[in-house]
Amino acid sequence: MLLSERTALQDLRWFLEQSKPRRLRTMRQFAEDEIVLPSGPFAGSRFRVHRQPYTGLWFDQVDSGQFSRFVATGPTQSGKTIACFVIPLLYHLFEYGETVICGLPDMDMATDKWREDLLPIIERSKYRDQLPKQGSGSRGGLVQSLQFRNGATLKFMSGGGGDKSRAAFTSRVVVITETDGRNEPGRNSRESDKISQLIARTRAFGHRSRIYMECTVSTETGRTWQEYTRGTCSHIVLPCPLCNAWVSPEREHLVG
Repeated sequence: MLLSERTALQDLRWFLEQSKPRRLRTMRQFAEDEIVLPSGPFAGSRFRVHRQPYTGLWFDQVDSGQFSRFVATGPTQSGKTIACFVIPLLYHLFEYGETVICGLPDMDMATDKWREDLLPIIERSKYRDQLPKQGSGSRGGLVQSLQFRNGATLKFMSGGGGDKSRAAFTSRVVVITETDGRNEPGRNSRESDKISQLIARTRAFGHRSRIYMECTVSTETGRTWQEYTRGTCSHIVLPCPLCNAWVSPEREHLVG
């Protein structure tokens, strides 16, 4: 076989292989397959749902296809940042390879979130070779937008600044952390509150949009509690070990 023919055959095989549709994993599968915990008592181990069983319920609802907006709340140190903020964000960046808007109370938090929450996990995954080699965030400094080598972009947006800073960028996916941190209208804005403006960046995608919000509840009038009570208002129930009744564990259900 001539060299040119061999090269053409190799190219054809590559083309046929690349033309096969890739099967996308669920978020639960992605989390357990790809995420290695960078710190804590299980540092260096893969993420496992059974360590925090509520995360399995969370991922199952995300993967169900029934909803386009997901709001999570819980106590501090419950692992909600990694399960409800980091994993959804990385899932869309790397499993789907699509642009993600990351909503924050202020842009000063962007660098901290990138360096402390996102970068350590990416560096411990097979996606470390997708990290940008140049540009904002690649060699330290302020982080506003990062384009990964798979073509996906992570765009940080805050609750501060002018309305045009949010209106000029669109995405199918918005992931918001510290949701209650900045939920008032802009000082010189005639538009709605900042969270609603971030969510509006997905409007072009209709029911295909995906919005994730996580925050420890601040007040009953805060955005997180309002979203929760006006949504499914989901509770986790467990069988009482004494009477076998299904209860949502509160202080009154603690015995001993």
